[in-house]
Amino acid sequence: MTKVLILDAGNKNGLACIRSLGEKGFIIGGASTTSAFRNQGFYSKYCKYKHVLSEIRDRDSYAEKLLDILKAENYDVLMPVGLTSYLTVSKYKPEFLAHTNLVIADGDAMQIASNKDKTMEFADKLDIPIPETTVIHSESDLSRISKFPVVIKSSDDAGTFVKYANNSSELTKNYNYLKTVSHTNIIVQEYIRGFGCGFYGVYKNGELKAHFMHKRLKEFPLTGGPSAMAESYFDDELFRLGKKLMDGLKWNGPVMVEFKYDLKDNRYKLMEVNPKLWGSLDLTIAAGVDVPKMLVDIALGNEFEFKGYKYVKYKWLFPDMLLVLISQFGLANLKEFLSTNLKTNIDLRDIKPNLFEVVLSVRDGFNLLLHPQRKYPHGKIKRGEANEF
Repeated sequence: MTKVLILDAGNKNGLACIRSLGEKGFIIGGASTTSAFRNQGFYSKYCKYKHVLSEIRDRDSYAEKLLDILKAENYDVLMPVGLTSYLTVSKYKPEFLAHTNLVIADGDAMQIASNKDKTMEFADKLDIPIPETTVIHSESDLSRISKFPVVIKSSDDAGTFVKYANNSSELTKNYNYLKTVSHTNIIVQEYIRGFGCGFYGVYKNGELKAHFMHKRLKEFPLTGGPSAMAESYFDDELFRLGKKLMDGLKWNGPVMVEFKYDLKDNRYKLMEVNPKLWGSLDLTIAAGVDVPKMLVDIALGNEFEFKGYKYVKYKWLFPDMLLVLISQFGLANLKEFLSTNLKTNIDLRDIKPNLFEVVLSVRDGFNLLLHPQRKYPHGKIKRGEANEF
């Protein structure tokens, strides 16, 4: 029987992979840099082997410990989940392929996709719409920014290193903060008012084998973060733009291309590329696109048929929807939280991970009540006298 090692087992998309493949009879091992007690994927009944990687100093030591596991345990397929895992495995791709099968982009394509300054430059050459973007090399470059509000972010890890600025004073303050924590270029972009959506692809050596699109309905933090509620979505232009970008990179493996629909210009604008498995993977699987199984098939040289996808509206109750409810308590959010008509990642056949999520949600909820500023970690965009959030 095929034995699969799933990295980042504590992530919600790691759990989605464990459940998807485990229920099909694959032998599942989970690996994580967090302790077993704090790892929701380890609570799944499908996770037979559990590997905790400690004393990880950098990507080099991470790769070394992963290779030790593969040499000892004879896994047929390696499946990274989080960004650090994809960057690590891509960097040492030949070494990993000597011991297992996997689907991952080469280093050059990965570098363009994972660094926002390089992504925007590449997309602009392909005539893919992007927000007005300025790369900041020194504080003096900030004087070139005259239109507000703007988003200031590190070229990597935007979920952590993002701030909003409504004026030059906030811009300078946020730049001085980001340059102390970022190891890559800092960029400033116009703030796009509109809805978030994404193109998701599964590629094999530059060829798109399957795709999916979704629209974000709610997210936490409120200022931008993982989806708390989302739905299947389709738009020909979104498909064209996402495919054009990733075809240009001759991609290999899974990818999420995030766009915002600019209500001012009435067109999609590229936000970033996530060269990994996306956080809303549960929705993709529920809509009929079983990405984990497809990746195993590609890794092992098996063929599969993509039959499109169906409309699904999906929510992640814990902790995401609960935190949205605490942040914006109201009747509409309460009804959505309690509604039984929407699909969720609650699985009564494999309930232990969800019970673990509930425990963490209680902790996170209390922290949010005690520290309400966590609702807006990126700051607030002001529009006239009213706040955007």
